[in-house]
Amino acid sequence: MLLAMIVVFSSGCMDEKKQIVLNQSDNISSYEFEVFLNESNNHVPANTTTYYLLEDKTKVQVVNIAINRSELDIYPPDSLGGSSGDNPIDNFLLLVEPANGTIAYSQTFEELSRRNETSDINYTLTQGINQSMKVLNLKFEEPVTGFIAYTLAIPGMQGFAFIKPDSEFIRVVLPPGYVTGNRIFGIARPTPSNTSFDEKGRQNLLWISSKMGGREEAIQVKYYADSAPLYFLAAIVFLLFGVILVLFYYSRSKKELESVKGIFDLEKEYEKKQRRRK
Repeated sequence: MLLAMIVVFSSGCMDEKKQIVLNQSDNISSYEFEVFLNESNNHVPANTTTYYLLEDKTKVQVVNIAINRSELDIYPPDSLGGSSGDNPIDNFLLLVEPANGTIAYSQTFEELSRRNETSDINYTLTQGINQSMKVLNLKFEEPVTGFIAYTLAIPGMQGFAFIKPDSEFIRVVLPPGYVTGNRIFGIARPTPSNTSFDEKGRQNLLWISSKMGGREEAIQVKYYADSAPLYFLAAIVFLLFGVILVLFYYSRSKKELESVKGIFDLEKEYEKKQRRRK
């Protein structure tokens, strides 16, 4: 899937666009609006895209920290290997303010995350073909600062692939009880710049766009239950024990057969001697 996405992304051209109308959701509590800070730049917010993989593995919530942005590209579910259906994205909401009157401090984003109502900001959402891939272009009348969130449907598998978004920081938060990093069970490609665990015990993966290669246009994450390696090891030990047990019984049975064969040979030799005497 990853190779196919890279090939498709690296070829093609822009096709005609069509406008899409979405009803903005008021379900603010369904998202996590975490204020991610740039530790290398005095702990200030930065343009960040975070993917929260849900436990049912059929949906991913995407939360963007937008700083002075006038547009945003969104790749719908069918670009990610899912099925878009009637609506390419779901549960779309905005917690933003005009950038020219908003200072991008952490306090600003914390205040936005505590709001009970979404922002009344004019925008247009169009769908087109960019380099042979379907893409949604979200455009505002003026640059904005705040949170942009939406939900995508994805295949119900323990793997997730997406086109690298136009953000300095890219994060993936795995469901509770799942991890990545074992070459047998699944890894993330390219290798994340940092991995950590949050207070909920979820593994967090972080990529920094400026440190990624120019050819790394897509990111793929294959994850698994954190108990999978232990169960796999237990299965291997059990299998080895079974093999040893079979070999032991085989060796024992072979010795018993050889013993019986020896007795049988002695009896035959004894009978031959008896016939000769007669």
